[in-house]
Amino acid sequence: MNTLSFDRSDVVYLPFEGFYVSGDYVQQVIEDRDGSRKLAVRGITIPAFGSLVLQMTKEHAEADSVFKAEGNVLETPVVKAVFNEKGYLESLVDKRNGRQLRGEGYALNTLLLAEEVSASWDNWDVDADCESKFRDCAQLLSSEVVAEGGVEYRIRNRYRLSAKSTLEQDVIFYADSAEVVFDTRMDWQDDHRFLKTAFDTTIHTDYASQEVQFGYIRRVTNRNTSIEKAKFEVSNHKYTDLSETRCGAAVLNDCKYAISVQEGQMRLSLHKGGCLPDFRGDKGIHECTYAFLPHLGSLSAENVICPAYLLNEKPVIVEGALPMESLLRVGSDHVIVETVKPAESKGEDSSGEKSFVLRLYEAEGSGETVSLAFGIPVKGAAVTDMLEEVQEEYGPVQQLALDFRAFEIKTVKVWY
Repeated sequence: MNTLSFDRSDVVYLPFEGFYVSGDYVQQVIEDRDGSRKLAVRGITIPAFGSLVLQMTKEHAEADSVFKAEGNVLETPVVKAVFNEKGYLESLVDKRNGRQLRGEGYALNTLLLAEEVSASWDNWDVDADCESKFRDCAQLLSSEVVAEGGVEYRIRNRYRLSAKSTLEQDVIFYADSAEVVFDTRMDWQDDHRFLKTAFDTTIHTDYASQEVQFGYIRRVTNRNTSIEKAKFEVSNHKYTDLSETRCGAAVLNDCKYAISVQEGQMRLSLHKGGCLPDFRGDKGIHECTYAFLPHLGSLSAENVICPAYLLNEKPVIVEGALPMESLLRVGSDHVIVETVKPAESKGEDSSGEKSFVLRLYEAEGSGETVSLAFGIPVKGAAVTDMLEEVQEEYGPVQQLALDFRAFEIKTVKVWY
């Protein structure tokens, strides 16, 4: 089941119990870090707010590998990567336009560690002098290819970060995408240490676009004024993007919301071992997933925003057969339904009808008139404010046209 407001065609991972998906799909069995196995399937499209029923079968021939690996060079149908002795990306070329993404500085995905002792409340605060302390201190313990086929190429690297902390990471390349995913598990046992991953790119731009709820903030990539210098560490939700007019690169993440950006360098914060007010400093096992996404064209919903949603919101996999039509289809790729929720009126409202609420927003910064097509019988709809008080009411409709300004949020109440 797809819980997003747009169709998804990314790789789907299913528990593998000896059965394959029936049909003309590219499939590959992957062994996870814990020893369990899963089935990676390429070619599935799940409709927006709908479901797709897959029939399973014992009979299936796995597709041949579409990856070419020789020494420290890996070539996929979309990118060409060169690894250094630590398993970092010394070079990454997007074959679609021939663009080299690795810039001056550290190799892509270099793990950087620094001593970090803030003046006060160091579980939360970060002081500017920390930036000068970051060093590539990781020691590569092992590296092995654990999957190669028609869907993905997966390298499993194990690092020692310090005398106490270790990190295990699956680096995943896909057959049909330039995105490189880093599935990461940290065993963190350090105090007063700060871990980042570096993506020093060749993208030349004055601004970084960094997601906030219902849109993004554009922040300068230079540090000329005192205000700009104070933004050495800023927030981002699902992505930070650097774009030129014809290409760009984004760092996506599923739970790491702090980043440093300067010129073409993006450095995502992965962990911080502060000891005040909590002396334990978040010690233990931590898991996260982040990705490096080269893209053609500038920042758009198709290039960056939708892939960031796909990284964060996995399809819901359940046993059984429940084909569902899309609850709603949005006639624009850059207007996203962020929320589907029960109405605050609870159950039946004063009209005697059941209702639910949609919250939509324009994600790119470009206004448009957008059509909403409902996949269920609708007895009425209304545009409301965020308190769900009706502003403009419509009768029974199966389609509704709404005018969106740049980054505008709209709340729609639907009776059914």
